[in-house]
Amino acid sequence: MAKAIIVNKWTTAADLAVSSVPVPECPDDCVLINVAAAGLNFMDILMVEGKYQVRPKMPFIPGVEFAGTVIKVGSRVADYKVGERVFGSTPSSLGAFATVVAVKVTRASKYQLFRIPAGLSFREAAALYIAYPTSWLGIVEKAKLRRGEVCLVHAAAGGVGSAAVQIAKYLGATVIATAGGAEKCALVRTRLGADHVVDYREPGWVDRVVAIAASIPPATPGGPPRRGVDVVYDPVGYFIDDTRCVAWNGRILVVGFAATGGKIEAVPANRVLLKGASLIGVFWGGSTQNEPEVVPKTWDGIFRFFEAARYNDKPVRPLLYDTKTYCGIESVPEALVDLGSRKTFGKVVVDYVSRPHDAKL
Repeated sequence: MAKAIIVNKWTTAADLAVSSVPVPECPDDCVLINVAAAGLNFMDILMVEGKYQVRPKMPFIPGVEFAGTVIKVGSRVADYKVGERVFGSTPSSLGAFATVVAVKVTRASKYQLFRIPAGLSFREAAALYIAYPTSWLGIVEKAKLRRGEVCLVHAAAGGVGSAAVQIAKYLGATVIATAGGAEKCALVRTRLGADHVVDYREPGWVDRVVAIAASIPPATPGGPPRRGVDVVYDPVGYFIDDTRCVAWNGRILVVGFAATGGKIEAVPANRVLLKGASLIGVFWGGSTQNEPEVVPKTWDGIFRFFEAARYNDKPVRPLLYDTKTYCGIESVPEALVDLGSRKTFGKVVVDYVSRPHDAKL
């Protein structure tokens, strides 16, 4: 038997419970994976509450991303073998809150599953599948951030925000990061290497960002002083304030609305016009469906990034929440509650501490 969290009705993260379930079947075009760790996301909370834009049919097993070990391979699968370490998601983007998952390995689902890069742990790999493609897509493919530009990253202490800081630094940009509170600001500076950090809880943070940008030497020696940032990476929804921070021809990346309480700002179009600015939506799931050519480019870039990026002479790795340990699938509800109450930083990952022999095949 395996274990899983099953949602039979809309509920809260705190009320989720673990059940014993049969080990999934392993059809000819699938691999069976013993999950070692699962990454948690705000969408998981919204999903079980029935507030996400996609409402799954019940019953369902929530959870988007995982890392683990292949324990069985379908007869038509040639790309993977038993014992390989992998990370990814299921084609339905559900099911990671289970100790064993089945993943299709077909041409259509090619980018659902990957081998874990050398040097990354299961916990680190469980933090890759959502945050890094979203951040790479926005910063590299959409905004086309260049060396010497200035990038403002909101919620830099969070999962996607921390990934965005790392990627922007890797590209040679100067990073101004925002975070909430002195502790998170210090963390963003020391563990991610942001060049400047601003506490968005303090009044006048917008003016502070503009002043910092003006103090940064222009990309071209002798060029005009900077009048804002070139790129804004915004997963929280400060878009009206972003129009005050952005420079001429700046790019504002609309990544999410985590801080708006469900209220989505109406951005004054005249501000966008007067800055010659662009508002660019960043929706990784939509991009995989509507511009599939960007998917291999994004993942190739991410894997190169983890091979080459360094901070303080050490390889760059995902920022994982390590103040508290979540051990066992039974701790998923507690971890989701902490994530939802913003007690955490970086990526929240639950260690399942399962072994291949846990699953009776």
